[in-house]
Amino acid sequence: MFYYMEVLPVNKKKSIVVLSVIGIFIILMAVFAVVSFPIADTVYDYTGYAKTIKLGLDMSGGVSAVFEVLPDEFDDLETRVDGTVSSLQSLLVSKGYTESTVTKGTNSNGNITIRVEVPDVEDPERVLSLIGRPATLEFKGEDDRNAANLIVGRDHLESAYVTIDEKNNYAVGLRFNEEGTEAFSKVTSDYLNKAIYIYIDGEKYTQVNVNSQITNGNAIITSGNNGYTYQEALDFATRLQSGTFGVKIRQTEVRNISATLGENSINTALIAGIVGVAIIFIFLAIIYRGLGLAADLALCVYIVLLLWFCAVLPWVQLTLPGIAGLLLSIGMAVDANVIIFERIKDEYGRSTKPIQTAIKDGFRRSTAAIIDGNVTTLIGAIVLWILGSASIVGFAVTLFIGIILSMFTSLVITRLVLKCFMPLNSKSEKFYGLKRKQEDEDKIVAENDKKTAPAATAKEGV
Repeated sequence: MFYYMEVLPVNKKKSIVVLSVIGIFIILMAVFAVVSFPIADTVYDYTGYAKTIKLGLDMSGGVSAVFEVLPDEFDDLETRVDGTVSSLQSLLVSKGYTESTVTKGTNSNGNITIRVEVPDVEDPERVLSLIGRPATLEFKGEDDRNAANLIVGRDHLESAYVTIDEKNNYAVGLRFNEEGTEAFSKVTSDYLNKAIYIYIDGEKYTQVNVNSQITNGNAIITSGNNGYTYQEALDFATRLQSGTFGVKIRQTEVRNISATLGENSINTALIAGIVGVAIIFIFLAIIYRGLGLAADLALCVYIVLLLWFCAVLPWVQLTLPGIAGLLLSIGMAVDANVIIFERIKDEYGRSTKPIQTAIKDGFRRSTAAIIDGNVTTLIGAIVLWILGSASIVGFAVTLFIGIILSMFTSLVITRLVLKCFMPLNSKSEKFYGLKRKQEDEDKIVAENDKKTAPAATAKEGV
């Protein structure tokens, strides 16, 4: 009796409330995904979050820029160019342009060039212009532009980024490489209680007083009492990061590029996705009936959450490989539900358990297999995310997000919906698509006969 109550945690009223909340959530999320409207008494407009998903080059086009590598007197130019290509790619990814591509080539004069293609989101021309105007960072011990350098950004700086200072103002954070960390530690030790002068592009930018030795390789550049705006800090950090490249580059060409898949690619992909998902919904409802209906509700939750995360997470830029990752994750979500339902049918068909108990045991015994299968896929997605090229990263990111959500909806939402179904209909095999095997039916009849036999015998004796 206790076991029965454990798998039946809600009454009819609570079940209706929970199912209504899930339905309202799905409807509201679906509506706010596509509608746009002005916000009353403000100058702002709301844009459906599905419309704000960033698109890659193959879906919406973008901007292409060519940078010419300027010759210098140093050796290993090819090696330094390769390092610059890698640094440029990392810089663009860190700014949210995960689908950007950086390639090396040569121009008609035989000079080495670097081509950068950025999807058409958030004013990529501005980012390209900042890359083409790298800032030279220098720390000096004297207030003289000709004084010897203590720290040089090109040699010692690993990265520059936007951060918050102790006054909660935007500032530019500096992270030094191994050589820079050692040099900065020595400088802050040698100039303890003295001033260090920071020069940007050969001009004095500011001076700071050293209060203690800094050994962790991190520093912050602030701007007066009010600090930077976020955009100013971002632009400055981008220029400083560009100044760490192993070669000097000059922007020689900028042009717009069209979507490689054509203007109708987005609508075609959208229609294909809707048709595929609709077929999945129908299949689950027909084959698994009540169980399939619960899975359909869980998949609706999965889809609206997936769209929302794709809109708000900065690493997502939807491309054709990215769409493939989304569809694969939907397949994984359906597969998880199928595994659960087949286990439930097996638990019910091979025993005398009630439906509620069969559902609970089906989830319990299928959870390990579902987690194992999804974790191995997650590991593959993480490896592709870290080591893959730009187009592969788009696939890996959407696959990673989709699989995390698919595990949540299949193991949590589907189970919650089925628990809510129980008080409304806990005995109909037909509704849940369940059936006892014949030998189990005979066993149940025999057990019922045994239970009624003593009562009949006692009555005859009286």
